[in-house]
Amino acid sequence: MIWNTSRMDYFAADFFQGMGLAMPERYRPIVATKNAGAIMRSDFEAERFAIIISGGGGNGPLFPGYVSRGLADAAVIGAPFAAPNAYTLYETGKQVGLEKGVLFLYNNFAGDYLNNDMAAEFLQMDGIPVESVLVTDDIASAVGEERSARCGRCGIAYLIKMAANCAEAGMSLSETAQALRWANLRLGTLSVYVDFQRNCISYGAGFSGEGAVCSASHMDMPMCAKETCRMLLSDLEPRRGERLYVLVNRLRNTSYADGYIFANLLHGELTQTHSVAQIRVGNFSNIEDVYGFSVTILCADAEQERLLAGTCYTDGFIL
Repeated sequence: MIWNTSRMDYFAADFFQGMGLAMPERYRPIVATKNAGAIMRSDFEAERFAIIISGGGGNGPLFPGYVSRGLADAAVIGAPFAAPNAYTLYETGKQVGLEKGVLFLYNNFAGDYLNNDMAAEFLQMDGIPVESVLVTDDIASAVGEERSARCGRCGIAYLIKMAANCAEAGMSLSETAQALRWANLRLGTLSVYVDFQRNCISYGAGFSGEGAVCSASHMDMPMCAKETCRMLLSDLEPRRGERLYVLVNRLRNTSYADGYIFANLLHGELTQTHSVAQIRVGNFSNIEDVYGFSVTILCADAEQERLLAGTCYTDGFIL
């Protein structure tokens, strides 16, 4: 929310300046342009490739809140609900990836793809190695189309953590990108919106106004948890040996307590047929001004579990 709309074009610059002032030991603003900006870890050392995440602004903590030891090295955002421009992505890549290269990690939306792709070309022309990984975890988007056509939601949180662990383990840029692309195929997210005025629960609605894939005229949280699990498991079809990692993301109007109540119900449903390795609850992305959740499941094999080891503490959540 910008009180003075004349500053809207400098949303990212003002945002990151404030983050740097509030937590200089953690954040350092590095690029500030009209309609885009970038921030990096203050303690980042260019001994390995850099992990750069990006997307539209105003969706906190996506994406700046994921800049942390054990997560991303830099974040680039645009104006609210708008992808950052290619120039800002390119300049960020030059600053943090000059030594060992850059991993671009972002959700699959047209603007994000076009600008990250252009920035990658510019960096490659400068001789800087680049890999790009697109996240396509929204199971309700591009229904009936190829998996690659899906959009991204909160599942990117797991891939950011995996990327950092890959880098710390000494894996190469290309090996990391390959591991993340495989993990993305085992990742699914579903939104759940609750309309108390209409006594309706909608499943799969998009944050840009896309309609739900189905709805139910009941206000029963256990039934909602059951249907959420059914839809996600039906899409992902967990395999033998895979364990489930679950994120319960509270949307803006959802109470702190309700996030944990819903997580408890989800856990009860999932563990009837599958092994749940971990469940986390928090505001991982609070883009929608509604009551509800987005629920993410990653079906992880032994190698992916190894890359999810450890716990990350940020200023907004635990992962």
